Amino acid sequence: MADKPAVVLFSHVSNDNSITGAEKLLLFFARELSSYFDCLLVAPQEGKLTRQARHSGIPVELLPIPLVYGMYTPYAGLEEDIRSFQEDREYKELKAWLEQRRPAFIITSTCVHVLPAAAAKSLGIPVIWKISEIITENENTPLSIQVINRFSDQIICISQTAALSFTDEMRASKIALLPPTWDEREVMTGAWSKLRIERRRELRVGPASPLIGYISSFIIWEKGLEHFIHMAILVAQKRPDARFLVIGQSRDKEYFNICKRKVRLEGLSSRFRFESYAESIAETYCAMDVLVVPSLVREGFGMTAMEGLSFGKPVVAYDSGGLGEIMRAVDCSEGLVPRENSEALAERALALLSQPELAATIGARSRGRVIALYGPAAYRERLRGLAEAWLHRWAGPAAAAAPPEPPAGEAAGESAAPGAAPQRPPAGRRAAKRRGRLRRKLAGRTAPPRSAKRAKRPRRASRRRRTSRKRRSAAARRR
Repeated sequence: MADKPAVVLFSHVSNDNSITGAEKLLLFFARELSSYFDCLLVAPQEGKLTRQARHSGIPVELLPIPLVYGMYTPYAGLEEDIRSFQEDREYKELKAWLEQRRPAFIITSTCVHVLPAAAAKSLGIPVIWKISEIITENENTPLSIQVINRFSDQIICISQTAALSFTDEMRASKIALLPPTWDEREVMTGAWSKLRIERRRELRVGPASPLIGYISSFIIWEKGLEHFIHMAILVAQKRPDARFLVIGQSRDKEYFNICKRKVRLEGLSSRFRFESYAESIAETYCAMDVLVVPSLVREGFGMTAMEGLSFGKPVVAYDSGGLGEIMRAVDCSEGLVPRENSEALAERALALLSQPELAATIGARSRGRVIALYGPAAYRERLRGLAEAWLHRWAGPAAAAAPPEPPAGEAAGESAAPGAAPQRPPAGRRAAKRRGRLRRKLAGRTAPPRSAKRAKRPRRASRRRRTSRKRRSAAARRR
């Protein structure tokens, strides 16, 4: 471990009781990357991600780093706001922390995690930017793309669909694809029959009753729960034996209550089961007969669909961005229906329920294809090629002798920091005191409400910038 070059990975979130697709991806990535590098995970707070990372032997540090939500939903004042963030205390502390550690390179996850990239580039530390989402398209989208281009040395996209947000020049020179995979330890193939029986007994679903499932880390409008419920109403009319499972934490309580009220008004409460989180994905997928993924936004990748396919479950989904990409890649385009067409969802689900043998054949065929294209072995081979290139570029003798890159995109008046040294320097007294202050601050820190975070920003914010921050808050709920 001590002989490996140091790498710092920055997670934009660390949720208490659940783990999002982006967190799962970063954790698996860190585990696999640890074969090549000495990895350190940085997260904003303790959560399921940090606990699992430590359990996997990956050290963790907690640093409060503001997110730039406007990167996901770009607006005219985006670059001005980034410069304001660079004047704040958190950014300066982050920069000092990075200057002390001097990793071979850093990896920042999702488009909203700008500040680690900006701080690293200002110090001549190479930056890899992992993009797992599709940036909202509007007249200001080029601003987000320019920021990512300025503060990155390489961009890792989750799919071809996610890469399309960037320019042709960036795709040719900077972008590499690294589709996700799953943790094979969670699949438990040999126990599927037992897991199915136990989970369905827990759900009070009979052996002959078909179970249609919906899974999302968070229940928000964009993930299409209302469309799933409308589909379920149509299916229930023709299949009184059908049952429905919804898993996800309520992020938008008003929307979630509207959805549950609709179930009650239709008299389907006894046929629905709502759960906030699935501790075991193996048990959950094994219990299902059909998985429905009705995403209303262009997904960077269909993570839930991929998981369902890996368990041999037929998937019905809206043709939404990367969700359509994976379904076509594994030759499951028959499971795709036009976005916002819940009647088509119901029609396809009913067709699968009416032919269980065909559904089982489709599931088995899809499982074989998804393993070949996206399984852990395929992922490790792709990562091996990337890791070897990074070792040669940034951690080999030639990289150690090369001068640091000039800082990019610094706030006006800031001077460039010293270039990266070939080895991590010893800790000085001032740096140790600085880290001590950070740890004490984090130990007693509770997450402030969004209003408090806004209050800490520069007083000179104009009406336009205050409006743009409201947009970022809305974007935050989607993340």
